[in-house]
Amino acid sequence: MVMNLNKRGFLNELSHILSYSEDECIMIHDILEDNFFLSKKNKDKVINELIQKLEINHEEAVMVYDVATKIVNKEIKDKLKHPFRSRD
Repeated sequence: MVMNLNKRGFLNELSHILSYSEDECIMIHDILEDNFFLSKKNKDKVINELIQKLEINHEEAVMVYDVATKIVNKEIKDKLKHPFRSRD
């Protein structure tokens, strides 16, 4: 079964992996949504914005960015592997 990753699913998985509160995950999602975060050009911009808004250090901001990109990339790969699979 492939999880249908919508905003709520993304927030739940991000909260589960990072052990952050829902409010912090919503803030992370808003930052990522405002920027095209899958681009390497915007990585520094996104990380700096995470540091400012979440008041975390650089290493933790990089970890948050990496986890978010892994979640999205995994879902994109699953969709490409199984484009016609029913999403329950």
